Amino acid sequence: MERMNPPSERELRSLVTLLDEEDPGSFELVRRQILRIGEPVLPFLDEARAGGDQNLAARADVMTRAVRFQRIKDDFARLARAPETDLETGALLLARFAYPGIDPQVYSTWLDRVAARVFDDLPSEADAALTFQRLNSHLFQALNFVGNETRYYDPDNSFLNRVIDTRRGIPVSLSVLYLLLGKRLRLPVFGVGAPGHFLVGFRPDSHTIFLDAFHRGKILDLNEVRRMLTRSGYEFRPEFVERCSARDILVRMMRNLISIYEKMGSPDRAEMLSTLVEILMTGRPARA
Repeated sequence: MERMNPPSERELRSLVTLLDEEDPGSFELVRRQILRIGEPVLPFLDEARAGGDQNLAARADVMTRAVRFQRIKDDFARLARAPETDLETGALLLARFAYPGIDPQVYSTWLDRVAARVFDDLPSEADAALTFQRLNSHLFQALNFVGNETRYYDPDNSFLNRVIDTRRGIPVSLSVLYLLLGKRLRLPVFGVGAPGHFLVGFRPDSHTIFLDAFHRGKILDLNEVRRMLTRSGYEFRPEFVERCSARDILVRMMRNLISIYEKMGSPDRAEMLSTLVEILMTGRPARA
């Protein structure tokens, strides 16, 4: 079968102008064609958004978000189908939901630099416990990462790029940051999805301790975690301190955001994130 040539710039520009179609059937055909073409049409949607026709600009804005979201859905589907979900890829992909123009490599490189700084300052005979202590000191004291108590429900607290930019976050996003650095330093750390307050587990041997990234790396033993949960109204169960998979962590991040957007009166964003949760859990992209 002969492969069709991609549409020319003139054809793409003409297609975008058809977004002002009043007939619902014709508009739907244009919408579907734009979604099939995908990202190559974005520059021409930007032209329409900057133009003088308000109706066309408004529709072009909606389509821009739809095209970008379609790409994110496809990328989440690929992530879900991978043999093992990569936490860093997923967290930076989620960041693109709110910040479509970010360069993920910038933030991966930042993580590389921070881990390298900690590693370079270690003595040659450093064990996991010392590496753990030095990472805590560098991240929570030198770099001043801490929980955002004053603006806890700001969506930015859940996007890894903004957590790195502002050095503020919520328990799960700060824990993700810690886990990504811990992986680079080969630390035996893992996510702990305790209800109401995500933690990092550290198990260098048969004994596990817990790190609260929201409170500047506060160290907790199991009894202290029990008391924390009791104070929050939860009856302790052993599964509360079990290892979380990367997929579980990403789903928790998105469900936090869904709740935040619902409280903010942004049901469209909440619905889009619910779609991403479904995709991540099933591996199937949802087509418009």
